[in-house]
Amino acid sequence: MNKEELITALGELGYPLFTPEKGGLNSEKVLDVLDKLSGSEDSRLIEAFPVVLANCAHRGIKLDIRGLLSRYGQRSQRRANLEKLILASSDLLAQEGLDKPEGLDGTVNLLRVKSGDLLKEKVLDLGKHRSVSTERLRNALRRYVIDLERSESVRERKKRRQLRSFQLELHLSTLFPPKQKELILRKLKGDSLSKTEQEYYSRVVKKKLEGLANSELRKIALALTKK
Repeated sequence: MNKEELITALGELGYPLFTPEKGGLNSEKVLDVLDKLSGSEDSRLIEAFPVVLANCAHRGIKLDIRGLLSRYGQRSQRRANLEKLILASSDLLAQEGLDKPEGLDGTVNLLRVKSGDLLKEKVLDLGKHRSVSTERLRNALRRYVIDLERSESVRERKKRRQLRSFQLELHLSTLFPPKQKELILRKLKGDSLSKTEQEYYSRVVKKKLEGLANSELRKIALALTKK
């Protein structure tokens, strides 16, 4: 996985450095991303580690964390980096009240016995004069949470609009025959009507709408629908 592929995959996993094209993500590819992050020289990329884990939990992607660690020997610096990032990120997820991806907890419990609470430190030492700030890891995760909540709010608004549209279609179909309903929706959108359609709309459809808009009629409708 080269750096361009890594950045694209990160965008799909909730840490966009630019807007990626959507591709296929699976657990093996996620493990490759985490592996690549642990060896990166770019701190912005390393800070994505907890975001990737949070996104996997959100998507229901199960991770073979033990398999990831087994790519390196027990005394390997790369394995040590992965262990630190996995443990610190897992604790950040817990502190932020976020779910963890399936397959993480068992390994994390063993790592905590070995390394303790890494979030007490200001930085994680990743060897070769590399380190990452634990506060920046936390901030990256919080930005992801805010973006996720905002995105879900957008989806909820879209759902409400779709529901209102469905309800409007349903009520119009109850009150008006298909041709009249079509004219109402076209007028509502601002579409132009032919001369014949406009005359029919003014002569028939508009009079029905004026009746529906009558305040006394609305009061009667409200009173009767509550009985």
